[in-house]
Amino acid sequence: MSLDVNLEKLERFSAKVWRQYSKEDPIAQLSFNEYDYLKVLQGGSEPMRLTDLATQMEVTKPSASAMIKRLERKGLVCRQRCSEDARAHRFSLTDAALLSLQSEAKVYQRLATQISRHLSDEEAVFLDVLLSKALR
Repeated sequence: MSLDVNLEKLERFSAKVWRQYSKEDPIAQLSFNEYDYLKVLQGGSEPMRLTDLATQMEVTKPSASAMIKRLERKGLVCRQRCSEDARAHRFSLTDAALLSLQSEAKVYQRLATQISRHLSDEEAVFLDVLLSKALR
């Protein structure tokens, strides 16, 4: 079987696990883009300026601004004044968003467990190494 076919199967398998999990998790109702913004904010070492967020998301500032407003309305993102520039704001995740994202790690744990069942310990480590290399 070719890599592209296996990647498609992995995507479908992941979607199946997500569908099972989404019944338990309100954040799973977000669009992929909304979720992606939350993950970028989560990965930051400190609250992020809109310009930096737009750069990381590879979108325009107006697009990032619209998404931030949507996420604020949903209670997932909060804004605070930037200490270096009073005109700017920094954005971070709310406690509700952090809790939901932490619980979503369970989905990936389930995926890893289910995939690892079909692999030896050595193969699971090797798969991890290969994925780390391929996703750099």
